[in-house]
Amino acid sequence: MIQRPQSIFLLIVLIAEILVIAGWPLWTKTGMSGETAQVFISEWTSQIQGKAQVEANYIPLVLLLISVALTAYILFQFKNRMRQMALGLVNSMLIAATMGYSFYTIYKKTIPLFNPEMQGAYDLGFYALIVALLANMIANRLIRKDEMLVQSSNRMR
Repeated sequence: MIQRPQSIFLLIVLIAEILVIAGWPLWTKTGMSGETAQVFISEWTSQIQGKAQVEANYIPLVLLLISVALTAYILFQFKNRMRQMALGLVNSMLIAATMGYSFYTIYKKTIPLFNPEMQGAYDLGFYALIVALLANMIANRLIRKDEMLVQSSNRMR
């Protein structure tokens, strides 16, 4: 049933991931003399002294696309709660891996470009990934609670 609370949280996961893929930046840094650096899910860009540099970053994009497909699949597996829980765990690991690789990109590649003592700021895309991870965990917990309720009602028969 799509109207269950865990389905609503899975829809939140799906929406948050799609917004990140659509182009919400994960991190932004602006220097004193106009240098900028931004990290998106598919690339990171920088502009230093009028020179623009764009480097593709496909690993987190692929991880997030797999996570979107898996979330859509989990949403319609409501008849098999054990499969939903197992796939929800895999989905949490995919989202966490996406965030981990994004951290790597931010701290190892873009912060040292200019003014390394200045850290930059996380943007809406990063917070959307956090919302997706938390909503996925809550959905998994609700699926487990639902399964335990079904098991307890089977024992009463």
